[in-house]
Amino acid sequence: MTAYFLNTHVLVVILFLVLFVLKAILLFLNKHDRLNKIRASTLMLDLVFGVLILVTGAYLIGYRAFYGSGTLPTWLLAKVVLVLAAIPVGIVGLKRHSKVLTALGLLLFLYVYGVAETKSLKMRPDTEEEATALPDRQAQTAAIAQPQAKHPILSQMQGTQLENTKAIYTQLCATCHGEDGQKGASGAVGLQQSSLSQADRKAVIANGRGLMPGFSATLTEQEIEALALYTTLLKK
Repeated sequence: MTAYFLNTHVLVVILFLVLFVLKAILLFLNKHDRLNKIRASTLMLDLVFGVLILVTGAYLIGYRAFYGSGTLPTWLLAKVVLVLAAIPVGIVGLKRHSKVLTALGLLLFLYVYGVAETKSLKMRPDTEEEATALPDRQAQTAAIAQPQAKHPILSQMQGTQLENTKAIYTQLCATCHGEDGQKGASGAVGLQQSSLSQADRKAVIANGRGLMPGFSATLTEQEIEALALYTTLLKK
């Protein structure tokens, strides 16, 4: 269900942008008569696209807030605000044949795209140092250190570090990835076949990717490190 909303959202956004860019080009070329004809013929289509963007976007944000840490990242909130601003600015610009407003709307759309891709308002994703790969599964298991923070899961559990980390995985990850890493719900990748490095796994867990929320506000650095190592144990 969630994958359907995600695919629909992406498709509608692309179609909306293609139409907007086409109309903007006509405006910049002073083809006002042709622009007016296209605007008139796509008026209902623009309305449908706008509603679908808002509905699917709201669902995806709600899903992320519910299944994530409960706190939406700043870049995502900024993205929502900018999209809500860019759509009317672009529409008004085309309606009034204002090249300034149309260009502003186009720039806002491009900036929003960059923010969404990098998950950063500066459009510069954080980089992490590559971690040294452990030689085998036994070494990976031994490398899972005792988390120092008082995560709600850990504070109520007894057992080994591996069992603690597995409990975190079960609560936060298994819904989409499955206990064996192969469930693939909501577009989740198969962890058994994943070739991500330890550093990349940590980055995805902390910051999220696609529909997957980040857990940097929920887990400590030690817990993220342990969870990243645990996912490598699922590989066949």
